[in-house]
Amino acid sequence: MEDAKVEDEKNTGLSSSGYLESQKIVLPKDVFRNGFTWSCYETFKSLAFRIWLLSWLPVTTWWKMSSNWIYPFLATNLLILCVFFLPLIQMLCRKRTLSKQLTQFSKEIIANSPGTDVENWETIAANINSYMYVNKFWKTKYFFYGAWNCQEAFRLTILEPFSLKKDDDSKLKSFKDSVPYIEEALEVYFTEVDKQWKLFDTDKARNPVDLDEVQLPKETYRFKFTWVLKRIFTFQFLPWVLCFLDATYTTWYNPLLFRISYLGCTFLVSMQTFQNIRGKSMKMEHKMQYLSTITNEQEIGANGWDQVAKRMNRYLFRQKVWKNEEFFFDGIDCQRFFERNFVGLLSSKRVTYSGSLSVELWPYIREAQSSCTDESSA
Repeated sequence: MEDAKVEDEKNTGLSSSGYLESQKIVLPKDVFRNGFTWSCYETFKSLAFRIWLLSWLPVTTWWKMSSNWIYPFLATNLLILCVFFLPLIQMLCRKRTLSKQLTQFSKEIIANSPGTDVENWETIAANINSYMYVNKFWKTKYFFYGAWNCQEAFRLTILEPFSLKKDDDSKLKSFKDSVPYIEEALEVYFTEVDKQWKLFDTDKARNPVDLDEVQLPKETYRFKFTWVLKRIFTFQFLPWVLCFLDATYTTWYNPLLFRISYLGCTFLVSMQTFQNIRGKSMKMEHKMQYLSTITNEQEIGANGWDQVAKRMNRYLFRQKVWKNEEFFFDGIDCQRFFERNFVGLLSSKRVTYSGSLSVELWPYIREAQSSCTDESSA
């Protein structure tokens, strides 16, 4: 009887989550001009903004009654500075509100079975927006700006915390009790991710890439330094170029050793930024294709990594991730990228250059790493 009661509650909860399926999905990204105007609207409707607005009344009274102008002047400047913290307060309130509704969030995931594609999260984002507003958990109908925000919220509030705690049985039990549907939601999500992973081999067999005509940048550029400079001195890296030129100008009259050290540090920061942008520019499906290419590469030595680099350079260019076929300089660069942005996640389980824990990729990272080890030992 108890199991039947729990099952009835689950069915009731899941059936109630589909009330927007028959309607056209409208998200704040379709209503507001951009994310900035949405953020301003949300801040204007927040309780923090009303408190900030009411705080001007005592400050104004203080100006009229005080004989010393310095203290009300400082209070006025403090209030002006506080306005810049209102969006941050709103963001913290949004995070706190969602943390209290993880059960409903999990129900939506179970009902809609989303994967790594952002489009799969549109229905969930719209349902959560309506749920929050109707039940008066949020003051507006625009809790999530778009599907991407909803997907990222799932990653930060459910996927990553649960995955980091699952090795500890006591924490797992506590976490499961606090959010009854979380395990089912994660099972649904990982099932969809696994389906997508299995499609990559099929797509690879159906759309083979002729690598004979693909050239690596190491075959085009005389030095890797030249390739790096070409990447840095682009419009995307214009702020860093201006900083470098400013550093050159400001340190011109300093001692030579200081000038060399300062310019060297500036250049290293630019290099680090380049490495970070490469990892962040890849979406989840691009990372899965990268891991699949490594796993299915027959020869994973120096020549094998060159083949992976060629294939990924062509793929990322066709997917418009990179503006040319020069994402990887050579096989060594491709291998180091794998070790830095993927293998490093398994050892540290902390956010690295890619900007995410990429929890759903952990099994496939191990598979790719295992294939590299097997080929090396053979």
